[in-house]
Amino acid sequence: MKILICILVLGLTSQIALASSFVGNGGNVGDMELQMTLGKLQKNFESIEGDKDAEKNVCTCSPDFQGRPVCDVLSKLNSDQVKFCAKYVLEKSGELAKILRQKDQISFSWTHEQIEVRDGGHLRSADAVTDAKSMKMTLNQKRFLEMNEQERVFLVGHELFHLTSYQGTTLTDEGEIGPFKGADGGRLFINAMAAALVIETSEYGIFSSYAAAERLSKSYKKTYLSLGYAALSTPNDNTTSFDINRTAGGQFGVRYQLTPSFGVVGQLSVLNGEKTIMETIKATEHKNILSGGVSYRWFPFSNPLTVMGQSHFVFSGMLDFLSGNYKYDEQGIGGSAETTSTGFTLACNYFIPFDGGFWGYASAGYSNMQYSYNLDNQLDLKYKDNGTTFALGVAYGF
Repeated sequence: MKILICILVLGLTSQIALASSFVGNGGNVGDMELQMTLGKLQKNFESIEGDKDAEKNVCTCSPDFQGRPVCDVLSKLNSDQVKFCAKYVLEKSGELAKILRQKDQISFSWTHEQIEVRDGGHLRSADAVTDAKSMKMTLNQKRFLEMNEQERVFLVGHELFHLTSYQGTTLTDEGEIGPFKGADGGRLFINAMAAALVIETSEYGIFSSYAAAERLSKSYKKTYLSLGYAALSTPNDNTTSFDINRTAGGQFGVRYQLTPSFGVVGQLSVLNGEKTIMETIKATEHKNILSGGVSYRWFPFSNPLTVMGQSHFVFSGMLDFLSGNYKYDEQGIGGSAETTSTGFTLACNYFIPFDGGFWGYASAGYSNMQYSYNLDNQLDLKYKDNGTTFALGVAYGF
């Protein structure tokens, strides 16, 4: 009992630790959304840097955003503030694009705790905070996931500008800077640039380019229900022609991820097979196989924004409990037998993401289970092992 408790504590501890850091493979809650936001901002900075006419448009509200909240801050800027804002965004776009390209330049972490920052001698709530010295950004996971894509670009864009400096001083929300006067001048300036990034991300078509990735099923979901069609091939019993070496039917499964890598699995296979023997004897077999065990998930590709990057292998080891029924009939005369057995299965599943939480999967497994039927005390139908199983199906993660 003590060993079991220790294992559960270690599993939960690993889960909490992994969920608090951005590892970039999409296996943690919010990782994929954050990577998409960073990708949009990187493309945005690169587009601004290479756009000769950018200075004419940056930090102004486009017609598509008129009347929207993102334009509230921009509509209040005077001409000097617009020019200062546009010049600074153009000046720093190359620097920020480089930071985002070099993945080790800035680190990201999640927190479930409320973030508070000091502002004018008082503490106020924030959705994210950035330490320019350590190049680390911490985000409130719950708040980030509640935001739409424009709000995420605004938030992370705001935080990225805290990594830049003006006249040797790192940008902060407090104090004035250039034509942005008053105690809140810094915040107004940074918010104006963040709002400009949202508009430019739309103007360059970057939001739409990520539409497919936004819809893609997310691998950080913890619970997966699956439904598939399975076919089991059992080695022949060479001592008799009564063996049925192929059964097929439905397969129902559930998997729960304890951590992004390790999980527990359960599965029920309901299989049926039939065979005609010597043209007159009809034999049928029904098998229920209940399985449970542990799994390990592996992502072979690194980019979670693509179908291949979200696809993954799930390797499992399960204990099997079989109950079987065998019947034979020859012109109304026949018999039946039942059996039970235990064993284990090793399986490999490959999951490919669809949209809206759905996945397609293909599976191959091998079971060592041995069992036999005693047919009317006249014949022992023995199966040396349960054979190989191939399955195709769909799963839903939530």
